[in-house]
Amino acid sequence: MTVSRPALLVTVDGEPGAAALTRVRAADLRLAQRQRGYLRAEDERAGREPGAVALEVDVVIDERAADARASYAPDHAAAEQGITYVGTPSGLRSLIEDVYAAEVADAVVLRPVGGARTKDLIATLLAA
Repeated sequence: MTVSRPALLVTVDGEPGAAALTRVRAADLRLAQRQRGYLRAEDERAGREPGAVALEVDVVIDERAADARASYAPDHAAAEQGITYVGTPSGLRSLIEDVYAAEVADAVVLRPVGGARTKDLIATLLAA
């Protein structure tokens, strides 16, 4: 069976598109990549076309990385279990592109944890 890779999908937690994805939450990108490989291989073994696997990323962004860091109040339990990005919108875009290019995930579900500013900047990023 020739397996095609889904196009990159980026969505925000709580949006309809996010609910339909197989999601992984991993302590680091290498573990997320292994989880994606395992899930896609399981689909193949079962004779199914592998579906998109999405990496959940907690996000705090601002125009300046220093401002994002200053506004971040980490939940240490959540941070240990998942990927958190704190920085700028352009840095987040680079992370998303790298995650897809390195086949860490086929999709990214952004989980805004930085308040209204983060949500607004994510909306602007996704609209571009």
